[in-house]
Amino acid sequence: MLYERLYMRKSQFDNSRSPVDLLIIILISTFILQSLVELISPNYSNLIFQYFSFSSDGLFSLFLWTPLSYIFLHDGPIHLIMNLLGLFFIGRSVENLIGNLNFYYLCIFGSILGALNWFFFNSLGSSLVGSSAIVMSCLTYFCLRKPDDEITLLLFFILPCRLKPRWILLGVLAIEVYGFIFSELTQSTGIAHSAHLGGMIGGCFVFLYLQSGKEFPHITFKTSSKSFKSVEKSSNKKISKVSYKVNISNSVDLQREVDRILDKINDKGFGSLTHEEKLTLEKAKGLL
Repeated sequence: MLYERLYMRKSQFDNSRSPVDLLIIILISTFILQSLVELISPNYSNLIFQYFSFSSDGLFSLFLWTPLSYIFLHDGPIHLIMNLLGLFFIGRSVENLIGNLNFYYLCIFGSILGALNWFFFNSLGSSLVGSSAIVMSCLTYFCLRKPDDEITLLLFFILPCRLKPRWILLGVLAIEVYGFIFSELTQSTGIAHSAHLGGMIGGCFVFLYLQSGKEFPHITFKTSSKSFKSVEKSSNKKISKVSYKVNISNSVDLQREVDRILDKINDKGFGSLTHEEKLTLEKAKGLL
């Protein structure tokens, strides 16, 4: 049946396999492990930061995984909690807008560009940790995608305030630029404003890329009774140029077509559907 599909009958906050949920679980688990290692053996804790935080020394030592691994380490519980809150509220909204695959790419670009931007402005001997860059990439994407949709914010976690995302983005950008110039460059604070700005650049890039009609390459996996099979790598053709015709009178073909369309929604979001695919779903509601 059409509504037996998990992502058709569950609410947007009840999807345990979402990238945001997975990322939150990994961040919490990593912090617990990091804290236990630090408690048991500070020397091993230093090794974790040496090999998995992002730093100039690590990059010159060819630790090429660190532009991605640093987001899983945090400098204390407050640092972690603030990023978790950002991912929970902003990340979920973005995930529902662009789908699982594009959300992963958003995190990757936010992480890498955050690290590289920080690298250009920080000296040897310092290191970068935390997932703030990907939170900023999510915030930037959401504000660019929904600039005029008013949302309610709690100022100081108490006072409700309704603002348009465009003004939120401009305000955050101003704060980060100010902090970068007058705090980070003067080394008067440990906040990596340059990494935040790099994450915002990543969010802007993903927004412009998807708005141009292009797709990020992806590989899907289909299960059979015997094995996993890796299937198609998508081309850069626009989805809107592809149309599908379905014989509604054939329930078997219709079920297969509906399954394909729902898989596409799960991967890329409802906005990726063509007009014909939307019509097929409408017709299928009364038949399946």
